[in-house]
Amino acid sequence: MAKTLIVFSSKRGTTRCSAQMLADRITGGADLYNLGTDAPVDLGLYDAIVVGGSVYMGKVSKKLRRFIDANEAALLKANVLALFLCGMEEGEGMEKQLEQNYSQGLRDKAIATSCFGGEFLFSQMGGFTRTLMRLAMSREDVHQINEQAIAAMAEAVNSALV
Repeated sequence: MAKTLIVFSSKRGTTRCSAQMLADRITGGADLYNLGTDAPVDLGLYDAIVVGGSVYMGKVSKKLRRFIDANEAALLKANVLALFLCGMEEGEGMEKQLEQNYSQGLRDKAIATSCFGGEFLFSQMGGFTRTLMRLAMSREDVHQINEQAIAAMAEAVNSALV
């Protein structure tokens, strides 16, 4: 059976939750690799690799950026590659963020790229960030996880592994 790895970086838990939702939809399951807590993993052991992270101010975390930079050659050799972001942008904004955070080579290799939506969790934000966000938005938490996008990526990965 094909093995799938989902590599992610999550600051407040939204990307971790999205990665788990994706893993639950992958035929045969998937291993989760949290760049913030897990020991390094051998990418060569996997038939499919999915990479994702949350976007803050248009950029993924430094941990994810370092992982991508250090492993781009291995990612390009993967049988199946898919890329996602968690953020509030949609349409052209999301496409721009994908371009800013993943190289042209990775985007060309990927069988699927997507934005899984995001959340604004005011209770988990630092004081400065919370103040800025409240000036721009409501004072309520916002939950916009796109389960259809997660299901579509799972279907693309499952189809590519058949």
